[in-house]
Amino acid sequence: MKIQTIIAAGLAVVASTAFSAQAQSELSPSIKVLPSTEEGVVKILYAYETNKPVEVRFSNESGILKTDRVKPTSFAHGFIKKYDVSGIDTKKFKVEVISENVSVTYVITESKTSKGYTPRLESTTYNQPLVASNN
Repeated sequence: MKIQTIIAAGLAVVASTAFSAQAQSELSPSIKVLPSTEEGVVKILYAYETNKPVEVRFSNESGILKTDRVKPTSFAHGFIKKYDVSGIDTKKFKVEVISENVSVTYVITESKTSKGYTPRLESTTYNQPLVASNN
């Protein structure tokens, strides 16, 4: 009887772990801050299709430091773009990527182990259009 209980508990743990991993990957946005081998550079990956411009903002406690509007004609299925952030003199800043359907904010800190940066996803906002039904 004890063995059956242990096996059932093990199966429950495996099933819940698999479900949790799948839910986490579905909720994770397809906008990432990627590591770069170049010092003072961060790469932004935007993996959505859109026909509207995408805005990339760099800011710190003082306010917005730089802004870039990526035109939709420059990408069909998303983009990856390098940004030189060596001019940002703080060790911690934010990167906001804002588009029509989703916007994300990453907190970027200087890496203690390498010359790069460590990104941490702070927030994700999905802007889905409302659909009304007349039933």
